[in-house]
Amino acid sequence: MKFKNKLVVIFALFVNMAIFAQEGSQLTGTIVDADNIPIAGVNVIIANTTRGTATDFDGNYEITVNEGEEIQFSYIGFVTQTIPFTGQESLNITLAEDAALLDEVVVVGYGTRKKSHLTGAVAKVKGDDIAGIQSARVDDALAGKLPGVLIQNQSGAPGADPKIAIRAASSITGNSNPLIVVDGYPISGSLATVNPNDIESIEVLKDAASAAIYGSRGANGVILVTSKKGKAGKVKFSYDGYTSYSEKYRDNINMTASEWGKHAEEQIANGNWDVAELEASAPGYVAYKLWGYNNSPDVVAIEDYVFNGGSAQSHNFSASGGGENSNFFASVGYQNIDGVAITQDFERINARISADAKLGEKFTTGLSINGFVSDRTELEHDLRDILRGASIHPIYHTAESISFVQELERRHQALDNGNGLTVSRQGNVSGFRAFDDNKPGIDIEGSHGARSIYDLQPGDPAWDWHYGRVGNGIGGSSNPGTASLIDNKTNTEKTYFANISSYLQYSIIDGLDLKTVLGADIRDTQGYQHSLVGGDSNGDLEDSYLDQQDLKRTSVLSETTLNYAKVINEKHDINALVGVEFQQNNISGTSIAGTNVRQVLGEPLNYALLGNENTTVTERKEVNTRYSIFGRVAYAYDDRYLISASLRRDGDSRFGANNRFEVFPAFSVGWNVHNEAFFNNDGFMSKLKPRVSFGSLGTVSDLGFYNALSFINAGGTVLGNGYNIPNDLANPDLTWQTNTETNYGIDLGFVNNRFTLSVDYYTSDIENILINQSVSEIFGRNSIRLNSGDVRSSGLEFELNAGIVRSDNFSWNMGANLSTVQTEITDLGSLSQLPDVTNYGTSGRAAVYRNYVGGEIGELWALETTGWVEERHLINPLDVIGNSSGEVYVVDQNGDGVIDATKTVENGGDLVKQGTNTPDFYWGMSHNFRYKNLDLGVQLQGTHGGIVYNVDPLYNGSNWGGRLRSSFDADGDGIEDATGLHYTRARDKTDAVIQDAGFVALRNLTLGYTLNSDFVEKAGLSSIRLYAAASNLLYIMGDDYTSYNPEGVDTSSSSNYAGPITYGHQSGENPVARTFTLGLNINF
Repeated sequence: MKFKNKLVVIFALFVNMAIFAQEGSQLTGTIVDADNIPIAGVNVIIANTTRGTATDFDGNYEITVNEGEEIQFSYIGFVTQTIPFTGQESLNITLAEDAALLDEVVVVGYGTRKKSHLTGAVAKVKGDDIAGIQSARVDDALAGKLPGVLIQNQSGAPGADPKIAIRAASSITGNSNPLIVVDGYPISGSLATVNPNDIESIEVLKDAASAAIYGSRGANGVILVTSKKGKAGKVKFSYDGYTSYSEKYRDNINMTASEWGKHAEEQIANGNWDVAELEASAPGYVAYKLWGYNNSPDVVAIEDYVFNGGSAQSHNFSASGGGENSNFFASVGYQNIDGVAITQDFERINARISADAKLGEKFTTGLSINGFVSDRTELEHDLRDILRGASIHPIYHTAESISFVQELERRHQALDNGNGLTVSRQGNVSGFRAFDDNKPGIDIEGSHGARSIYDLQPGDPAWDWHYGRVGNGIGGSSNPGTASLIDNKTNTEKTYFANISSYLQYSIIDGLDLKTVLGADIRDTQGYQHSLVGGDSNGDLEDSYLDQQDLKRTSVLSETTLNYAKVINEKHDINALVGVEFQQNNISGTSIAGTNVRQVLGEPLNYALLGNENTTVTERKEVNTRYSIFGRVAYAYDDRYLISASLRRDGDSRFGANNRFEVFPAFSVGWNVHNEAFFNNDGFMSKLKPRVSFGSLGTVSDLGFYNALSFINAGGTVLGNGYNIPNDLANPDLTWQTNTETNYGIDLGFVNNRFTLSVDYYTSDIENILINQSVSEIFGRNSIRLNSGDVRSSGLEFELNAGIVRSDNFSWNMGANLSTVQTEITDLGSLSQLPDVTNYGTSGRAAVYRNYVGGEIGELWALETTGWVEERHLINPLDVIGNSSGEVYVVDQNGDGVIDATKTVENGGDLVKQGTNTPDFYWGMSHNFRYKNLDLGVQLQGTHGGIVYNVDPLYNGSNWGGRLRSSFDADGDGIEDATGLHYTRARDKTDAVIQDAGFVALRNLTLGYTLNSDFVEKAGLSSIRLYAAASNLLYIMGDDYTSYNPEGVDTSSSSNYAGPITYGHQSGENPVARTFTLGLNINF
């Protein structure tokens, strides 16, 4: 409520700023273009004043003006007109197109260029196109809009960053995160720092020639964000707000309670247990089991309970304006997202203000402050653990379920009496659990307690042990779904972010400017996790887990540039730049983690209660300094012949003393053939522009601040004497990983550029990748990090834009793009391949990732399967991994009678290459329709050829992905295929859990209506737009994909699957969310 009050106060202040006295005569008129079509948004300003207005939707304006004043009419792409006021009551204006201004300006590193003069591969999205998507995040709104830019929603949780990859992976060991530059300042973190409503445009520098001006930070590509600025005229206000509802896209992944019971009944009948032996030792036991399966009450499916739907609201206010010598832009926003999964929440408050001012004839200065505070809450337990449970278990007890478990317990006790049945059911045989009587519904596990199963009340948590052996196949004796709710909001992350930058520019002479930028980027992330593990009858949590972290990142930047931009004799367009830059990054943090925490639920955490022997406190302090000098020259002759060259020299403190500095050059040329006299512009082809670029980039993404140094750790003692051992081996020769890229492109235009097509083909050689190499153990370590890896990548990119229909009342614009990518490891130093990664191998859930010379990065290899195993297939057990029906039949590739999952077919084993998570190609398409006041936007995205290793069905007793449902009778021959709920994990290292990661998604569908101008004017507003939107309204997954999100991958640092060589591992990922939105935009 306090926040809402603050917004009201801010809104009132903005309104008051716009109220000022007016005198003089009222002047009205209409502004149209050469085709007599009204132009909305034309700036109508009284020269040398701050008084002004803008035309409405029909091109009409009204302004107060005094005798003798001059009126300026200006709009982007048209020639500005200045007309003196002589007392007329009406003044209609026809604006003429400005041929020079119509040449779109594109932001590049440290400056801008005309689009017609670009010689590199640069993609652009306008801010209006981003705002039209109505996404909570900028990067989500960009999905499918840019060629060569792959954006995947790998988490699905609110507030989580998607993966952004520009072209191919640039390293084997490092990340692919691009550099984010906002208004010229390189920021830490992701695009989440930017409010989508504040964006003027986004440019992506894809090729090395374009990104080389950023040197060692540009190897993964560069995303340049330009924020909105104020314009001369009246203060303008804008509000944009929406509310939305979200739900999981895919339903019924897991079995229902009745299906689970049917399966359990059939597994008894089909020989999973020796019925005769069981009946001999415990008469009535089988009947007891069948009664439990057949009489389990219907419950809400766990997946429906956990994915109970989400909601969101967003509110953004902005104000902008200015006069002849100054301008400002200010915005404040609030966002609250309740995730599709229960207890997943995200809340953010953001604010931004920028101002620019002329100080006399020579100086210009500006200040920009941007920041936010966010809170993010995650599930306490992995979705994998929550959703794999038996669907006969409710989350919380009802009267019906209590009656059932009590009768089950009575039947069980009857079996125990005199029958000596010792392995009777999971959980505590005594039938007791401790409850916290002060907090109804909270069930704290313990060996004994104050209340028995006969004291259960509706609303109490339903633990597995309540269900006895009915829950056969469920690991553990807890209900992780309930535990997550009990421990609600104890897995949280709070982030404070601020970016402050200022500049001072001095105009030395016409076209020559000296500019100095100073700024700081500050981020503080605080994480807190407290998990319930054990307890006693007093409600104290002992053996529970605590992890609290505080990580601060600070970056300080100083930059000075000298820029010369001049057009000489209307033929020679020269743009030259030199600059120096200094940046220092500081990271500091503390972490406290421990178990055996005796903590009463609901009371403040007392660190003094941590068990000392189980507590770890760590502190982190890192400093990195970078110093750079750079320069660039771009020249265009007569708008025909284009050339650009840049050079940057970076020095970075994290490298060895012998290779601390590196130089990164770039060169590119282009030719506007369509401007040649000999070019036959017959009305069909209106543009022909070939271009070639070459450049070199560096990266430090996979290098720690101190990897070049050797650290000493305390060892043990020998004969009472202590000793130290080296933690790492020093390498003063560590050098820069470099990416040398060549790009060939062509831009085509047809029918006066109504249709345009751009095609780019690139090849990239990444050299000196850091890889661990073996050394003699006499050095105290068995490996050292060396620059010894090389990778080659290539790809094709297509971008098509078309103005299909253009008329007074109706327009239809279309954009489409398609990209391909390939990678090949060409060198690994002294190695022919990296060690195969087979994590989870000891638990029977291993994926085999191979990285070798001649192969792609992160290849998945597996044993080939040819269907389901039934009882009649078990004649030759050598052909099967394990010996359980319902599993997969594995192909013996070389016919030697042995299934060998440690070697490839070429090396005498049976492993076969499956592919990688990187798609063979990906694409996007957008359509924008406008009919009078109605507008409709459609955004599509698709990827094809990538795969995932979906480990979820490999968990013991897993109900994930419908595995047990599909194994009832896989081939329809009437023979039950699976004999047990306990999964033998016979698909370990097989292609049975390698699934298609491709998808086709209707990412966004937005329908808007702009109210007619008469109504808006009467309300004293500039415009009102109502809109309804849906995201992921249609999401087509691969036929063999069995989970919730084909884009999802496990990227947690603790999983060992976060890097490029093991990318594509799925384990309990959040679902794709289908979202419905209603919104309102008001300008006044």
